[in-house]
Amino acid sequence: MDTSSVGQTLALLSAFSFACSNIFISRTKSSRGDKGLIFSVLVTLVFSLLVWLALESGKETPAVTDRDLWIGLVWFAAAGLSAMVFGRSLLFESVRRLGVSRASAVKRLNPFFSVLFAAILLGEVISRHEAVGMALIAVAFGLLILDAFSKNGRAASGDIHVSNYLFGVLAAVAYACAYILRKLGLDVLPSASLGTFVSAVAGLASFIVLSLFSSRYRGNFRGVFAYLDRWIVMAAIMVSAGQILLFAALAFEEVSTVVMIASLEIFIAMFLSVVIFRTEKLPSGGVLVSAVLATAGVLLVALG
Repeated sequence: MDTSSVGQTLALLSAFSFACSNIFISRTKSSRGDKGLIFSVLVTLVFSLLVWLALESGKETPAVTDRDLWIGLVWFAAAGLSAMVFGRSLLFESVRRLGVSRASAVKRLNPFFSVLFAAILLGEVISRHEAVGMALIAVAFGLLILDAFSKNGRAASGDIHVSNYLFGVLAAVAYACAYILRKLGLDVLPSASLGTFVSAVAGLASFIVLSLFSSRYRGNFRGVFAYLDRWIVMAAIMVSAGQILLFAALAFEEVSTVVMIASLEIFIAMFLSVVIFRTEKLPSGGVLVSAVLATAGVLLVALG
C-alpha cells in the first residue's frame, strides 16, 4: 500500500471514529457527573503523549530559539483552552441536545468559521471555491433551522428547540479559534504532536483551576473515575482516536484530500445512529438535504 492510500485509509478511520464518538456521547445522557468530559481530556492527554514519544522522541528537530519555544507553547496552550474546554464541552452538549444527525450537520460549520477567521486574523485570501463552499455551508445551516420549525422536522427530532442549535454553533466557533491558534503555534514551533499534548495539558489544567472555585467541578473531578460507564469510556476513546488518526492522515496525504474524506463523518454517523444502533429515527428531508449541502461546502473549501 502506497503512502497516499495509507493517508486516505487513516482519514476514513478518523471519520468513522468521530461518528462513533457522537453515537456514544449521545448515550451519556443518563451518565453521572460531567458525563465524561474531563475523562475524555485525560484520554486525549495520554494518547497525545504516546504519539509525541513515538513520533519525535530521539529524533532531530529544527533549531528553535528559547523565545520561539515559549511563544509556541503559549499558542498551543491557548488552543487547548479553546478546543478542550470550550469546544469539547459545547460539542458534548450539542450532541446530547440535538442528537447525532443534527449535531454532525452543525459540526460542518467548523470549516466555515476556520476560513473566515483565517482571512480576518491571518490575512489569508478566500478563494472562489472557498467562498462558494462557505455559502453552501451557511445555506445548509439555515435549512437546519427551518427544519426545526417545520412539522416534519419536529416529528423527526422530538420537538428540539431552535436555541439548542446554539451549542453546536459555539462549538464550531471554539474549534475554529483553536485551529487558528494551533497554526500560529506551528509557525514558530513546528511540532504538531507536541502541540497536541500541550493543548491537552492546558485543557486539563483549566478544569483543575475551575474546580478550585466551583463545587460542581470539584465533584466532577472526585467522580471522574467513579462515574465511568461504558458509554463515557467508549466516547472518550473514540474522540481521542479520531483526533490522532486525523493527525496521522495528514502525514501521508494532502490536507484537501483528508478534509474531503473526513467530511463523510456526517453520513457515517447518520447510518450508524439510524440503522446499526437505532438510537434515532430517520432524519427529515430537511436534515438530509442540509447534510448533502454542508458536505459539498466542505469539499469546496478543501479544494479552495
